[in-house]
Amino acid sequence: MTGDEQFKREVLKLAGEEVLTCMQCGTCSASCPTADLMNPSIRKLIKLCLEGKKDEALHNDTIWLCTSCLLCTVRCPRGIRPKAVVSALKDIAEREGQRNKDAAYEKFFLEQIRDYGRIAELPLTGQFLLVFPQGAVQSMQMGLELLTKGKIGLETERIMGRDEVKRIVEELRKE
Repeated sequence: MTGDEQFKREVLKLAGEEVLTCMQCGTCSASCPTADLMNPSIRKLIKLCLEGKKDEALHNDTIWLCTSCLLCTVRCPRGIRPKAVVSALKDIAEREGQRNKDAAYEKFFLEQIRDYGRIAELPLTGQFLLVFPQGAVQSMQMGLELLTKGKIGLETERIMGRDEVKRIVEELRKE
C-alpha cells in the first residue's frame, strides 16, 4: 500500500468510511462560518484526503481554523461528518509533531473555562494577542463581524458550578 493510500485509510478510520460517499457538493463549505478564512475549503480538504494528498491536507491553516460548530455535519446531505475529518487531520498532524500555531490561544481558552466556567471572547482575544500580536488583523476582522451581529460577549461573570468545571478540566489535564 502506498503512502497516499495509507494516509487515506487512516483518515477514513478516524473520520468514518462514510467520507467515501462525499459528492463534493460544497454544502459543508457554504455552511462554515469561517469559510472565508480557510484555504483550502472544507470541501477541498475532504477531496485532498480522498486523493491521499497528505502534505496538502496537513499543512494548511484550515484544520486549525475550524470552530467545531458542526454546521457542516448537520447540513451534509450524505451524512458525512466533515468536522470528524478535520479532527482526524489535527490528530495526525499533532502526532507527526506539527504544532498548532494557536496553542497559546487554546491554553488561555481552557484557563477561562476552568476559572469562570465559560469564556468571554474579548478578554480571551486580548490575552492571546499579547503573546501573538501578528494575529491582530485577523482577530479584529472576525471580532468586528461578530460584534456587529451580537455574537461576542464582553462579560466574564462566573457561572454556578464552576468548581465542578474546574475539577473536570483538571481531570482532562491528567490524561
